[in-house]
Amino acid sequence: MLPVTYMMKHSHSPHEGRPATMEDLARATGLSKMTISRALNTSGYVSEQSRKKVIAAARQFNYRLNYIGRNLNQNRTGMLGIITPLEGLIGTYYFGQIVKGIQSALIGTDYHIAHYDSLSADFNDGEKCAQLCYQKRVDGLIVIAPKRHDCFVKTFAELKVPLVVVGGAPRDPRTSFIDVDNFGGASSAAEHLIDLGHYKIGFVAGPKTLHDACEREMAFRKTLARHSLRVNEKWVIQGSYETRKAFHASLHLLSQRDRPTAIFASNDLMALGVLDAARIIGLSVPEELSIAGFDDIDAATNVQPQLTTVRQPMQRMGRKAVEYIMELVAKGNQERHLIHQKLTAQLIIRESTAQARKTTQTTGQARGVDKVPFSHFVTGTSGL
Repeated sequence: MLPVTYMMKHSHSPHEGRPATMEDLARATGLSKMTISRALNTSGYVSEQSRKKVIAAARQFNYRLNYIGRNLNQNRTGMLGIITPLEGLIGTYYFGQIVKGIQSALIGTDYHIAHYDSLSADFNDGEKCAQLCYQKRVDGLIVIAPKRHDCFVKTFAELKVPLVVVGGAPRDPRTSFIDVDNFGGASSAAEHLIDLGHYKIGFVAGPKTLHDACEREMAFRKTLARHSLRVNEKWVIQGSYETRKAFHASLHLLSQRDRPTAIFASNDLMALGVLDAARIIGLSVPEELSIAGFDDIDAATNVQPQLTTVRQPMQRMGRKAVEYIMELVAKGNQERHLIHQKLTAQLIIRESTAQARKTTQTTGQARGVDKVPFSHFVTGTSGL
């Protein structure tokens, strides 16, 4: 590994008047030069305690990595590309948390972030995708929540650029991904509602173009089927992961005489829309209607009642993505290995769900669900 040189910026440096070296940092921290190098370049194993010690020392002496010359020597740009749809995802809690995780993993490194809009026409052009790689504008790519029909992910995988998808499981097995266990998380939410005695359960779906939305709907359907409950298709409404759309769809659903006693929304934004609709109609939550969401955004604890939801480790996904890309970059992408990792989702029970009222759970056809054999569901089609 080439020596890492820092430029002294003010008199806090122990060696004023000349560029500080790795030896200076090693003396200041009491760590070896190899450990200093690994911590600053996120290559090789360094304990979290040592890494924090190195970063604290660098900040104390206000060192700045002279990465331009080093990157030229190593044929690196010092840039990581983040590919995501700028319209729809940018500004959301989900995107913000993943990027926060990415940024935290880049602390103490010489890397910066470049954003690319996956909705740009360039990303439907294989030749232009290739130019992005061949012109070496970025050292690696992190794709956040691609749509199921996006072709550029497969294109980049074929070009063998260091790449990982966050928030989705690409169909191409040659593509690495880090995701949450959407199926397991959604199943736990549906199981929770059933355990509370709810038989009449509605569902607010996300866009069918997104992998996570399809996984969560599939989990909802299969969980009900395991309990020999048929999904009432009239109670499956589309919310497109948006509060307003979920609100209007829920207003119509909850205004019906035959309505569910519990609703699982496949993200928290839509669950908030259901909660607003219930208030407008005059339904008490959770006494007359239980509501569960998915994500555990900040707003989930800022509403009354606080929202029962499924927490996904968004920042952790971002950090793991950077760690993977940095490992590939450090090895020159020669020892390329794939990761297909799903992190555990956690059911968080709060105030918006409660035991079903016996008076609202009638029997037979009137309760909106029928007992059916599980095999009947499995051999049928889910529509996903």
